[in-house]
Amino acid sequence: MTTPPAPDPPPWPTRHPRYTGVNQLLPPQRRRELHPAADIALAIGLLVIDVIAPLIAFVFGLDAAGYQMFDPAADNSSVSLARPFTYVSVVGGIVLVSALLLFMARAFISSGVQALAGLVLVLVAVIGMHDADRNSHPQPVPVSPSINPGAQCRSGGDNSECGGS
Repeated sequence: MTTPPAPDPPPWPTRHPRYTGVNQLLPPQRRRELHPAADIALAIGLLVIDVIAPLIAFVFGLDAAGYQMFDPAADNSSVSLARPFTYVSVVGGIVLVSALLLFMARAFISSGVQALAGLVLVLVAVIGMHDADRNSHPQPVPVSPSINPGAQCRSGGDNSECGGS
């Protein structure tokens, strides 16, 4: 009994199933957009997360800054809010990156909502950091150059018109 010959190996490289000939190229791949209802539902879900995540980040930032929430006798007046707002700005940056990824995935409604939410978070964080910095470094009170700080000249004439001289 003789053995049958071995089958020939397939030609290398194997062809793509849609490849029809030598001179024809594959048709370009088009990504489909997300259905508008699914895109709106995704935007609403992500917006809920965009509200909850900065709140959690702000609370963690308060804890990292030394704010004692549950101690009524604690003096929290010296705690700076710069660190909690920094945490919120990081969350805003993550939201902006997710907006870019959603735009690349062709979820246009969700990417627009995420971009708007990220910009609002970053803007709130920058304003909050500026306010926290201004409150931690108050401007000094200007000092009057005269001996009597309450003395001011009435008409700008000679020293006899000044109340403190």
